[in-house]
Amino acid sequence: MSAAETVPSSDKTPSSEDRAALPRNVGPYTLFELIGRGGMAEIYLARRETDLGATRRAVVKQILPAFADDPRFSEMLTHEAKLAARLSHQNIVQVDDLGRDGDALYIAMEYVEGFDLGALLRKCSESKRPLPLEYALGIVADVLHALEHAHRRTGDDGEPLGIVHRDVSPTNVLISFEGEVKLCDFGIANANALVRSDDANEALMGKAGYMSPEHARGDKIDARADVFATGIMLWELIAGRRLYKPKGELPLIEQARRAEIPKLPDKGLPQQARLYAIVKRALAPLLPERYPSAGAMLRDLEEYMASAGLLANRIKLGEWLEQSFGKELIESRRASERRLPKGAAVASKSDHPPSPTTDEPVAPEADGGASGGASTAASSASIREARHLPMSQGAIRAFKRELESSPSMPLELDVSVHMPGGEPPGSLDAATMELPPASDPHTAADASQPIVAPARPSRLPLVLVAAGLLVVIAIAALMGR
Repeated sequence: MSAAETVPSSDKTPSSEDRAALPRNVGPYTLFELIGRGGMAEIYLARRETDLGATRRAVVKQILPAFADDPRFSEMLTHEAKLAARLSHQNIVQVDDLGRDGDALYIAMEYVEGFDLGALLRKCSESKRPLPLEYALGIVADVLHALEHAHRRTGDDGEPLGIVHRDVSPTNVLISFEGEVKLCDFGIANANALVRSDDANEALMGKAGYMSPEHARGDKIDARADVFATGIMLWELIAGRRLYKPKGELPLIEQARRAEIPKLPDKGLPQQARLYAIVKRALAPLLPERYPSAGAMLRDLEEYMASAGLLANRIKLGEWLEQSFGKELIESRRASERRLPKGAAVASKSDHPPSPTTDEPVAPEADGGASGGASTAASSASIREARHLPMSQGAIRAFKRELESSPSMPLELDVSVHMPGGEPPGSLDAATMELPPASDPHTAADASQPIVAPARPSRLPLVLVAAGLLVVIAIAALMGR
């Protein structure tokens, strides 16, 4: 689950009364800004401070009491934290902690300072500022990197975990001011070993506008459902509008079942037929005709980007994002944090002793999947198993309302193509783009690599220079004797 999941609609924005109650402590975290609210949780920007004064920001999702007291929901949240502990990748938001503080159930996540893709597209539309196509393609490529890692993740026994995200959509794609792209909200992901397949609400877990046809029908799904959802995002970025009409004659879920994909308009893009073929295969309604994996789609997309001269650079993406939209947001966040009293987070430790569920944060495994890291044994998380009891009807109704409600607003999206050393060969003209309103997402870490990363520079020359200096010093010492 993520901040992006509980996106505040226009009638759920934080009120002045809500903000007046801040800062306050939850577990080891000091909450100082309410950045989102949904049907299941409130999302806060928080700070954690150690006994020695070191601080770091985090995003804390505090579950609403109707869900926090529900054993079935607590079980789902526990499963999420254990699942997230196995997903350690530069394009996936890291879950840091899960615990209780009195009656409050919370989950703490990496803070990504920037926007989710839905909010970014909205800002582009409102400001009439085009989103360069190379950045749009680079964002999709990073989402595919994240999915390939999750899909290939294995358990301690070496068997695939069968992870499916189920909710790949613009509000769950976070883009930082450092140019990092991260996929969040594996909270409704389905790991075969962790989630029972007979859950009555399984077919509801996801946004209908980004569902594959088999997902919308309630059939068993696999990684190809996430490929389809990514294909929808790519189609929308190129077309400049929603694939399925939220206010059409048919409900979104029925449109998703039918999967009637309109032909993309002619945009005059470089090697356009090749790009459109990638989109068409990703959105194939029949599973045998679709890309078999996120990695397969990623290979075709990156080859196209290289051939068309549309390779995106992560540093330039971050600079463009910050210069275009970031200054006001960053200053607002810093001002909120400056108002915090010193030592507030340390005081929370004595005011709220940690419960048995928070003795130890959820620890990630070393990346042994798509990113190529060495595989290690899974780190244990001290999270108490919730009892296997049915979810209350009130919670189920609230859960349905949260998932089925997808408020949208008319937008105009203009996506342009920038080619190095020449005039743009074409542009994606403005069109109506309807996206669910989004809250400000969490935070970023390292952003030194471009979206399509080149090979790292070799350190061999530095090693040789150092070795040569040591030899010269040793010879000089001998001659001095």
